Amino acid sequence: MRPFPLEVSSSGAVLLGDKISCDGFHRDFKVRVQTHIHDDHMDSFETSKGFQDILVSEPTRKLLIAEFNADLDYRENIRAMKLGARAKINDEYVTLLSSGHMLGGVQVAVRLSNGMRLGYSSDFHWPLDKVIRVDALVVDSTYGSPESVRKYTQAEVESRLVELVIRELKRGPVHILSHRGTLQRALQLLSTGVNCPLLGSPRFCADVTVYRECGYGIGDVLAVDSSDGKKVMSRKRYARFYSKGDGFPVELEEGTTITLSAFMTQPDNPVLQHSDRSFRVALSNHADFYGTLEYVRATGAKCVLTDNTRGGHAIELAREIKSRLGVEARPSASGLSHEWGV
Repeated sequence: MRPFPLEVSSSGAVLLGDKISCDGFHRDFKVRVQTHIHDDHMDSFETSKGFQDILVSEPTRKLLIAEFNADLDYRENIRAMKLGARAKINDEYVTLLSSGHMLGGVQVAVRLSNGMRLGYSSDFHWPLDKVIRVDALVVDSTYGSPESVRKYTQAEVESRLVELVIRELKRGPVHILSHRGTLQRALQLLSTGVNCPLLGSPRFCADVTVYRECGYGIGDVLAVDSSDGKKVMSRKRYARFYSKGDGFPVELEEGTTITLSAFMTQPDNPVLQHSDRSFRVALSNHADFYGTLEYVRATGAKCVLTDNTRGGHAIELAREIKSRLGVEARPSASGLSHEWGV
């Protein structure tokens, strides 16, 4: 019998063993792994800066510097790791692999001193080129429901998005809203597939600079407060991107709004029309239900803890993993330590 020490705190900190926390602060844990920069994974990051060593991928480090500026570039306790390399933490080892979710996003594998291998999927895309191999796993539950199945490919979604933007530009400006990562993916598509000026806030433009440094083929993006940006907006034909911290107009006088949602609109159609000026497009870097099951199978995990602090389908997913894969699985619960014997 071997216990697997896994837990997800009420704040969303994923605890692997007794030294490594992920995407959340824990006072008794010496190291935090920051898997990516989406807000629901950034809880108490400022506190962690003062108390923990923080492991990140190099792109995540650059995005954090672009966002917070300040002293992050000089802090010795924020350490960028190469994907696939091992970092030694006392007598344990941490390895990061790409999660395919957004620039810099990673899966986390921890090898304890007794040989146990613990892992955390974080948010992830499927399929992946490389998957962590672990004995026990904490898995994202965003698409944990059997009803969360896409009947279209993401390539089809990309094509539909470009077609929609081209069509709506004939009527006026197009305003595109989404989370970081998804928005830059759309920007890369539109910078090559649509012939119109692209605009964003200065903060968004700073993120774009990081994406270019990391190899993304993104064309010119004008800052909305620049002289060129203001001229473009007066001509009424442009695509403007809204990301974290960008205020959206209270009243949109003209143009079309397209929201890129991480959640599916309809199982068989990626484009949902709210009105003649408002659309939702399911451009997503999340695995769906079947992709989640395939990911769990690929990790080789004997025990799975489904993350009950994000996504809302942890109970369903745990039940389905157990019945379909024959793998012991339970949803995380605040205040309960999950140590399962196999």
